[in-house]
Amino acid sequence: MRSIIKELMAHDGKRKVQIFRREDGTFGFEALRFSDETLEMCWIPDGRYSECFTGDEQTAESEARSRVPWLQNG
Repeated sequence: MRSIIKELMAHDGKRKVQIFRREDGTFGFEALRFSDETLEMCWIPDGRYSECFTGDEQTAESEARSRVPWLQNG
């Protein structure tokens, strides 16, 4: 199980990045987008970013900002 440490939300409210801590003490992040399709209406993964393994929250956020396009663009 992982614990969400921080969320970075896009201005449009339809994209977010979650910085999380794994049970083993490593950190990572996951990019998600909100699907407003009739049968979905939920957050779904948007990329393979949870494969990031770092030793601290700051590095995980830095990795997210360098890899997720909408975070790079403001």
